[in-house]
Amino acid sequence: MDPSTYDIYLANGNITVFLGDQGKEFKKDILNSSLLGELVSTSKTPNSREQLFSDYVTTVSKLGWVEKSRAFRHSDFSNISLLETVEAGIGTSLTKEAKQALLNAFLQLKKTPTQSPVLQHILDKLQVNAFTPSIDTGDVPSTKKPVATSIRLTIVCKNASIITLQVAFKTKAGISIDILDQPVLNSIKDGKSNMWLLVSTLDAREYDKVRATVLKKIGNRIHTDLLHVPVPTRLG
Repeated sequence: MDPSTYDIYLANGNITVFLGDQGKEFKKDILNSSLLGELVSTSKTPNSREQLFSDYVTTVSKLGWVEKSRAFRHSDFSNISLLETVEAGIGTSLTKEAKQALLNAFLQLKKTPTQSPVLQHILDKLQVNAFTPSIDTGDVPSTKKPVATSIRLTIVCKNASIITLQVAFKTKAGISIDILDQPVLNSIKDGKSNMWLLVSTLDAREYDKVRATVLKKIGNRIHTDLLHVPVPTRLG
């Protein structure tokens, strides 16, 4: 796979990266169903990380996403970037070439002009997801408390496998775009799961049955909550 081949979207502030050349209609189906899963899950339990992921998985499973595996765990990490956290959470699910494409995608996100709505959507999502951990043993100045938040990232591989990772973390530097690639993330010391992973595929025949319903339910949000991130034009 050409590591330069990738495409980036935001679904209600959550990052979706397509690796390799994917069909336009396939991308729409993934994005629309993912957006509905996001809207349903956040409308039910916005303050519970575990239930948030569970409700999301339950919703997309009804839309033709076929679960291959699911896992959740607590991971201890200190002073790493979101990209490094994602790589640790996914483990061996990505090839070397796919990891390079993911790196390129993150670098492209960081290059997005500061006035672009793309960055604001990511920051808004991190802010909305902010929560207060039940236990926080971080040593920080009293004038600047750490911010705990979470984000969900979806990676659609060249073979159409869908990897969904939700990560919870805290950062002493507050919520900023540096979370993407700077070593500012730390694990929350509460003993709870902070990584939730789903590997699935989309059953096109099953999704065909609900496509019209999905479009009706997300309505105008398809125009306001789905953003395409410009990527460099590939030559040749």
